[in-house]
Amino acid sequence: MPTNPLTRRLFALLLIGLLSACSGLAGEPQIIATLPHTTPAPQQVNFPTAAPDLALGAQIYAQNCIRCHGAAGRGDGALIGTGENQIPNVPRDFTDPATTRDQTPLDWYNTITNGRIQNLMPPWRDALTDQERWAVAMYTYTMAYTADLIAAGEELWTVGAGENPALPTQSELAQLTDAALVQRAAESAGALQYVGALDDQQRRAVAAFLRSGALAGVEVIGQPPAEIAQAVTPPQPQPITTPEITAEAAAASLVGTVTGLVTNGTAGGTVPPDLIITLHELDADFNEVSQEATVNPDGSFRFDDVNIRADYSYVVTAVYQDRIFGSSVVPGNTTAPVLELPMTIYDITGDSSVMLITGLVTQVVVAEGSVQVAQVFSFTNTSDRVFSTDEFFAENQYGSLTIAIPPGAQLRGFADTQQRYIIGDNGLTVTDTAPVLPGEGHILHVLYDLPYTGDLQFEQPLNYAVEGPVRLLVTPGSITVTSDQLPSIGPQTLRSVTYQGYGSTFSRPSGEVLRFRLSGIPVSGSAEGSPNVIPVNTLVPVLLVGGGALIIVVGLFIYLRGRTPAAAAPTPPPPTDAQTLIDGLIRQIAELDDAHAAGEIDEPTYKKRRKRLKTRLSELIDEEA
Repeated sequence: MPTNPLTRRLFALLLIGLLSACSGLAGEPQIIATLPHTTPAPQQVNFPTAAPDLALGAQIYAQNCIRCHGAAGRGDGALIGTGENQIPNVPRDFTDPATTRDQTPLDWYNTITNGRIQNLMPPWRDALTDQERWAVAMYTYTMAYTADLIAAGEELWTVGAGENPALPTQSELAQLTDAALVQRAAESAGALQYVGALDDQQRRAVAAFLRSGALAGVEVIGQPPAEIAQAVTPPQPQPITTPEITAEAAAASLVGTVTGLVTNGTAGGTVPPDLIITLHELDADFNEVSQEATVNPDGSFRFDDVNIRADYSYVVTAVYQDRIFGSSVVPGNTTAPVLELPMTIYDITGDSSVMLITGLVTQVVVAEGSVQVAQVFSFTNTSDRVFSTDEFFAENQYGSLTIAIPPGAQLRGFADTQQRYIIGDNGLTVTDTAPVLPGEGHILHVLYDLPYTGDLQFEQPLNYAVEGPVRLLVTPGSITVTSDQLPSIGPQTLRSVTYQGYGSTFSRPSGEVLRFRLSGIPVSGSAEGSPNVIPVNTLVPVLLVGGGALIIVVGLFIYLRGRTPAAAAPTPPPPTDAQTLIDGLIRQIAELDDAHAAGEIDEPTYKKRRKRLKTRLSELIDEEA
């Protein structure tokens, strides 16, 4: 295990994040987490079948949320603060429109469902029904609305677009930001030009009017939730078992036992009799206490006299064939003296024939002089071994997947941590160092530019067999796309951006070359209102039509920020990669801790700086979650 304080903290963060497959730290074997996140996103979302009831949401909020989020939703509840038995992580201000600007109600619902254990917010999936979670999600999502704002929005809409706006279905509404909702409604009403001329505050008012029209109990908007709770009785009330993790409960602890069983998921594979298991106890600041034990002949292990705390997380790891395998990360449960942490290890294979490309999206924005490309590859390991080659890089990094980018491309970066990737000497290959688990999906994102002078033949070798949907999305609409492989599938609108869509379901051997031709001059707004510059979003879901797979196209929008300004809008400064910021903050906290331990910083200054750094770190982790 790492001995350097900074490395140990980075290792702890990596374990807390629990990526399904993530690169090892410098000087350490590859880390392979074999179980899902502690609070995974639900595999299936039960979208509301009727209008969510804000009055019901207000009552649930008053009963269960005020102590942290505050009576008005400003994040100033009684449990929030730096005092004894308080929670230092300050929640976001629901009354600030910026809080929901880039969020959808579905984002809200997922957070309520899955919780954020690292911020002591519990999951509510078992305590509240789907109806109740949607009600409180929509109530908190609309806390920035007021009755006056809705009335102003109604007047603006009536003047420019007429009465009775055509609203999407409840499931569609749940997946639209307010800005995207306004865009969708304006398109349906033929009022794009009118809405486009409105300022930000006016569009926000229109959004409040449109959104409230699809909700029940809107009369409670603007009223304090505690007063609403006294006046409203929800239909068919059910007792709620609150899974709340308070600061007082978090401080409770017991001396317990951590046990588990190590199994080898590879057919014929065994668990080495001398396999060392390391138990990591991680506090909210990513500080770690660890201890080791050797597996028993039957693969079981046991740690006695473990300090079990509700505000700690626990995970076991083992080094097998030069890679680190890990269990799930589990929060402490002070009501159970035994914590179970089973773990699966796998043998290693470097046989590329076990890997399939099961989905590929190529997202293209043609601008003057360049073609900006974001690609998302979805891989599946069809074997019962972890895919990781013997290609050795510096400090125990081993290669796994390798993709080629087209000749002439200039690599710009990646949507996730760049530490995963090794760029070839010629700049035209990218090797992922994250191993691929058996049967698990594995996503690889890459961003690059190609020069463009009005005509471009795109050719990209595919190093692995393809069995699944392949999609090409191109904007603006003035660009002509020619491809024998990818027929047109019609316009594809994603968060109010319209692309020309092309695609097919491939069943091709490795070595196939993806080909298409782009020609024409990029003209802004030339197709279905599609802009030449994609709006600033960090995540755009791309549904692979007919393939049933969902791939998340990430990061192109981060890259595009600051490269090509929107018309009549100032150019924002290019953002810093979120993972880089997180790593930098962790490094600063570690350096601050070391300086304090060495007596170089006095106690008040140390606490003040550390609190500020922790608050910012929590915000970034929340944003990445």
